[in-house]
Amino acid sequence: MVRNPGEDIEREFERLRSTMIDMMKSLFQRGRPTSVGGSSFAPAIDVFETSSAVIVLMEIAGAERKDIDIHLDGRRLRIAGARRVAAPVDAQRCHQMEIESGPFERWVSLDFTPSRDAIEAVYQDGFLRISIPKRGDPSVTSVPILTE
Repeated sequence: MVRNPGEDIEREFERLRSTMIDMMKSLFQRGRPTSVGGSSFAPAIDVFETSSAVIVLMEIAGAERKDIDIHLDGRRLRIAGARRVAAPVDAQRCHQMEIESGPFERWVSLDFTPSRDAIEAVYQDGFLRISIPKRGDPSVTSVPILTE
């Protein structure tokens, strides 16, 4: 498969943008609790490539499956949803609050157009695992999430 230099640049800019966001969060949120109000956050993701697929692993413990949406738009995968605040309803004071909650969204750019019918998503033990086989069928679709 011959890669388009423009696609490589786009992928590199997306990686750089994601790295810069993570660095800025680390710099400005160090030692500070996140807001309870639920401003948007970006859960940690790992992206692996095998000979036959791209695997996206997202850490979103505490989110409910019904609150997670996976959408494929050509070569871009959007993972969005919400995680509710885990604090007890009857809490009177908060001494420390570091677990991010509220809406979240991440985009993953792919260097191929995946087949929408072959994508699998499983949410288990606080991790969302999306397996994207490497074969082409350009389309826009939502991806159902399975629970093992």
